[in-house]
Amino acid sequence: MDRAKLFFKEVKIEAKRITWPERKQVLISTATVVFLSLFIGAYLGLLDMIYNFIISIILR
Repeated sequence: MDRAKLFFKEVKIEAKRITWPERKQVLISTATVVFLSLFIGAYLGLLDMIYNFIISIILR
């Protein structure tokens, strides 16, 4: 039980040392992730449509 108390005490100390990103950094990172996700999704969707078109021509 003492080990558990020590562990959580150390976790609390380490949590105080964390340097959290500023709001601007978080917003830029979030926007980047959203943009890249949409871009990659659109790219993969376009590739899927092209491959489906090619396969439908081959299978006629």
